[in-house]
Amino acid sequence: MDFIRSRKGTILLGVLIAASLTIYFSFSLYFFPVFYMSKPFVSKAVPVITNVKLSTSEVPLGNSFNISVTSNNQGDTADIQIVSISFPNLTSISNNDIITIKNHNFLQKPEFVKTGDKIGSKYSGLSKVTTAKYPSIEFSSRPWKTDAIYQAEIEIKPPAVGRFVILIKAVSLPHNNEISHYPHTGIKDHQEEFVEAYYVNVKD
Repeated sequence: MDFIRSRKGTILLGVLIAASLTIYFSFSLYFFPVFYMSKPFVSKAVPVITNVKLSTSEVPLGNSFNISVTSNNQGDTADIQIVSISFPNLTSISNNDIITIKNHNFLQKPEFVKTGDKIGSKYSGLSKVTTAKYPSIEFSSRPWKTDAIYQAEIEIKPPAVGRFVILIKAVSLPHNNEISHYPHTGIKDHQEEFVEAYYVNVKD
């Protein structure tokens, strides 16, 4: 009798082990791969402004200065990554006497944003729109691969005496979280997005 019970117990245990292994391998070979493949890949691009160089901190009115901006992507390949350079002191940059792009190696042609243009805000693309209060230039590369470095140099001839302000930021799209933009803290621009500010004193 004990032998029969023992044998039934062994058979039952064997059946349970076989069923468990079957379920495990079914999930491993079929369910998990299908589940994973059904999920969209979320890119984790990490845009960074690695260097900003001003040719001077002070310039006489009527003279110009240069600013160079270097950025890279320290994360996954971004569908598109943008470096924005904006000018709160100006109402327009369509006059080439004020802003001149000296050189750049971005993949796309620079886009000029005019005062009054409709632009996205709060890193939402165009799902939340605001009005540009001042002009800017957007440099972009699509795609922007991991560790790729892009640079632009601009010549600026300030039209008035005082502190000339330049705001700089980088944003990758799609924007997934706080690592999708740079900087992560500080002041915000007219798009309610974080920027780094640089200043040049314009003397009379």
